Amino acid sequence: MKTKLLALAVLASAWASGQQTFSEVTIESYSPTLFLKRNTDVGGFVRGIQTKAVNGENGWFFGDVHGTQWVVSKGDHQNRKLVVTEGGDVGIGTVSPGAKLDVNGNVKFLDLISAGSNSWIFHTPDDTRKSLHIAPRTPADNDWDWGKSFIINGENGNALLNGKFEAKEVKVTAIPTADFVFDENYNLPTLEDVEKHIKEKKHLPEIASAKVMEKEGVNVGEFQIKLLQKIEELTLYSIEQNKNIKQLQEENRMLKSQADEIKELKKQLRKLVTLKN
Repeated sequence: MKTKLLALAVLASAWASGQQTFSEVTIESYSPTLFLKRNTDVGGFVRGIQTKAVNGENGWFFGDVHGTQWVVSKGDHQNRKLVVTEGGDVGIGTVSPGAKLDVNGNVKFLDLISAGSNSWIFHTPDDTRKSLHIAPRTPADNDWDWGKSFIINGENGNALLNGKFEAKEVKVTAIPTADFVFDENYNLPTLEDVEKHIKEKKHLPEIASAKVMEKEGVNVGEFQIKLLQKIEELTLYSIEQNKNIKQLQEENRMLKSQADEIKELKKQLRKLVTLKN
């Protein structure tokens, strides 16, 4: 009696239409388990619940296909939208999931928590795609640790990392470069002016002070250009210094030659004085 009542309850919930068709539903007599079975002429068998519209068209199918998959299908059992395999893999938009969750399409979420004791949270504060926050999860309250967060701004593409950044290679694209230093019209500061600036400001010209960097941070691209500018200026100073050194070396060679000539003249003069006496 209980089995009959259970069967009637399942059938009542399976068909929303007032026109119930019982020809496709059987209760297996050889098993203590209740099955709703839908016969198919395709081959094999399917077991589940088939909903129908008032006009008789198939609505949705929920059930077991050939004993290998549990499916949610639009229409009959063949147009599968969601499947669960024997191994526990779930497929959405695919009938052959290759992972525990395999989605053929886009996935939208506000919060996503990775598995494990040391898990991470992927969080969007609202549904406007303005930012994405990535941070380790705090097990106590299932919240994120802002002190170790990484934030991507969806409006301008900027990223904020609260912590250290380590990489094998970082490429920074910025224009222009500092090649303007080698232009003939470039006004190269004199070393005297540089020395005066260092004594007064305690930092190089056009380079922010340590206090400013600590307060406002450093734009890596602009800072690299400034450093390159100073290196190129230093190269020009070295080239000029090398010219001066070569000139001094030549003058020193000439002075040494003159000194040797004077020394030889003195020696000859002494000989003449000796002969005269």
